[in-house]
Amino acid sequence: MSLVSVIIPAYNYAQYLPETIKSVIDQTLSDWECIIVDDGSTDSTKDVAQKYTINDNRIHYFYKTNGGLSSARNFGLQKAKGKYVIFLDADDLLEPNNLKHLSAFLDTQISDSIVFGSFIKFYNDKSPDYPWYQDYSYKEGLQDKFASLLVEKNMFPCCAPLSPLSIIKELNITFDEALTSYEDWDFWLRLSSHCNFYYIPGENAAARVRFHSGSMSTDNWRMEINQLKVRLKLTHHISNKTDNLSNDKGIESSVKTLLYSIAENIAEGNADKALKHLEVLIGIYPHRKIKILNHKFLLSHPTLFRKCVWILWERIRNIVGNK
Repeated sequence: MSLVSVIIPAYNYAQYLPETIKSVIDQTLSDWECIIVDDGSTDSTKDVAQKYTINDNRIHYFYKTNGGLSSARNFGLQKAKGKYVIFLDADDLLEPNNLKHLSAFLDTQISDSIVFGSFIKFYNDKSPDYPWYQDYSYKEGLQDKFASLLVEKNMFPCCAPLSPLSIIKELNITFDEALTSYEDWDFWLRLSSHCNFYYIPGENAAARVRFHSGSMSTDNWRMEINQLKVRLKLTHHISNKTDNLSNDKGIESSVKTLLYSIAENIAEGNADKALKHLEVLIGIYPHRKIKILNHKFLLSHPTLFRKCVWILWERIRNIVGNK
C-alpha cells in the first residue's frame, strides 16, 4: 500500500498532462501511486499517460467511457489503495514538498482529520502568480466551525486537501455525478459534517491551479446553475438556523445572477438560448414567480422581461422564503 494516492482525471488535456504528472514525480515524498483516469479523451491523452507508466510502476493508467469529472474521480477512488488521497486535475500542479508536508501532518492526527495547504493561481498567459489562499485569511491549525464556513462558499480548490481514504470509504462519500461543477464543494460539504479540517502553510508545498481559456471555471452559467443545485441539496441537510440563513442568501444570489444572465441573452437577441436556460432554471427551482417569466410574450419583449426580472430581484427574499 502506498502512502498517498494521487487521482488525476483527464479529458482531452494531453497538452497539460506531462507537466502535471512531472509535478507528482518530482515530489520529495516517493511513497505514492498516481492514478490517471482517462475519461473518454479523443486527443493523445492515452499515449501521453502510457509513456509514463512504462518507466514508473507507481503510475497507473485507466480508460473509461466519458462520464464527466465526478465520474472519473469516483472511478479513481475505486482504484485507490493509499492511506491518503488527493485529487489533482490534469492541468494543475503540486509543488515539490506538497505530499510530504501534508501527509506528515496527517500522520500525527486521528483518522477524521483533513489537511490543506496553500493554493496559488497561475496563468497560461504568464501573468504573475496569485496567492489565492490569502483571500480566505486562514489561521494555522484547526479551522473552527469550518462546516459553516463551507456553507458560505467553497473554501479551496479540489487539489488543496489531503484526506484519509479510509474515512471517505467508511462514509461512502463520492462525487455527485449529476453536478458538472462545484462537485468538489458538495463533496467537502458532506465530509465536513464528519471531519476536522486543518490548514498548514509550508514552503514549496502549495497546490497550483492553472487558469486558462479552456478552464471549466470560465463557464459562468454552468458554474452558477451548479452552485444553485448544491445549495438546494443543502436545504435538506442543514438544521442550524445561522447556516440556513447563509444558504438562503446564497440561493438568492444564484437565482438573481441566473435571471439576469437570461435577461442579457434576450437583450443580445439570443431568445432561444434564453428560453433554454430559463427552462433549466425552472426545472431546478420551480417557483411560481419564476415560472411567470416562461411566457412567449415576455420572451419576445426584452425590455419588459428585464423589468420583470428587476422586480424579482427586489423581491428575491420572498421567492426564497416561499419556495
